[in-house]
Amino acid sequence: MIPSVSPCSSVQQGENAEQRGGKRIGTRASRRFFCIVILAAASWLITLEAGAHRDRGPDDPCRRQIGASLLHLTLYQPQFDPDAEYCEEVPRAGKTVMVVDVTAGELREVPIGLEVIAAGDLDQSQAILSLPAKVYQRGVADTEVILNAGGDYVARVVLELGNGKGRQLLSFPIRVAAWYRAMIKPALIVAGLLVLTAISMIRYYVTSRQDQSSSRVDIRRATG
Repeated sequence: MIPSVSPCSSVQQGENAEQRGGKRIGTRASRRFFCIVILAAASWLITLEAGAHRDRGPDDPCRRQIGASLLHLTLYQPQFDPDAEYCEEVPRAGKTVMVVDVTAGELREVPIGLEVIAAGDLDQSQAILSLPAKVYQRGVADTEVILNAGGDYVARVVLELGNGKGRQLLSFPIRVAAWYRAMIKPALIVAGLLVLTAISMIRYYVTSRQDQSSSRVDIRRATG
C-alpha cells in the first residue's frame, strides 16, 4: 500500500527547506560582508598611514619655489613606519630623519645649511641641530634629530646665495604630536565600521525572524 502524502505537508516541507537554505545563504552573506569590511578597513588604514605626506603641489607647506628650482622638506620616523612621510607634524617623539631635496637647477650649485630650533620663549629658543652650509650636487641633504613629545620646533634651511645676494632663510614649523593622537583617527574609523557591521547583522536577524513568523502564519492558514 502506497502511503499518501498530504499536499499541505509537501508545501510545508518545501517552505521549511527554503527557509533553511535562506538561513545558510544569509549567514554566509553576513560573514562575507563582515570579512570585506575588516579587510577594507585594514587596507584603508595602511594607505592612510603610508600616505601621511606627499608633495601636494603649490599649496604644500613644506615646499618652496626658488627660481627655477623646487626645495622640499620631508620628515621620516623609520623606527615606527619605514614608509610614512611627514611634514608639519610627526606622530611620535624620538629619532626623526630630515631630508631636504632640491630639483635640478640653480639650487644644486648653492651651499645649503640646515638648522633645527626648539621653539619657545625668545630667551629659551635654542638650536638642537646645525649643519654648516655646503653644496649638495645630488640635491639631497639628510640628517637625524631627536624630537621631544609635545614639542614645537622650527627647521630652517639656509641658502648661501652669494653674488651679493646674501643668505636666505626658509622656515618650516614642526610639531610633535602626543603619542596617542596617531591612534585616535584609525580607532574611530574601525569603531565606526564595526558599528555599521553590527547594525547590518542585526537588521538581517530581525528580517529573518519576521520572514519566519510570516511563513508560520501562511503554513497554519494552509493546513487550517
